[in-house]
Amino acid sequence: MTPPPEQSVRFPCTTSGVLANGRRTLAWLLLGLCAAMLATAVLVFIADRRLPALLCLAVAFVLWTTWRMSGDLDLLWLEIEPTHLTLQMRSQRLRLPLLAPHARRLDEAEAAHVAQLASNGLLVAGTGGFDSHRLGEFNLHATNLANSVLVETGDSRVVVTPDDPEGFIAAFRA
Repeated sequence: MTPPPEQSVRFPCTTSGVLANGRRTLAWLLLGLCAAMLATAVLVFIADRRLPALLCLAVAFVLWTTWRMSGDLDLLWLEIEPTHLTLQMRSQRLRLPLLAPHARRLDEAEAAHVAQLASNGLLVAGTGGFDSHRLGEFNLHATNLANSVLVETGDSRVVVTPDDPEGFIAAFRA
């Protein structure tokens, strides 16, 4: 059932697939290094070396802060309003005006291409700006690349990944 265009419709975005694996890998890497630096700080402090211990604590703090901030741009939900598309992330809200809007689901080859663009081999980024020979220039705000939808709103092109891509496209067209 398609809602009337006067109402706003919200679509949750749950992290899964290669993006969830990448988030876990990054967390293990950063928090593991942080724990190692804390242990090193304790051992160096016991050896009565104050300055190296403080440096180890500073590095541990930077690693923890990096892990904490790595999720700030994670997409939580999308909301279609009569005049705007809202992307809610953990630390910010992005509102795109709907000027000549168009949305379509990416096919498997295009979604694989987006995954290749966003990957460095070990981790896949869920957020970023990309220029592709296949899709052109777009911003990526993704949680599950299997649900990729390309949204064009006038000057903006964005790939988003709602949990219900078909429902999102139907609501978008309404």
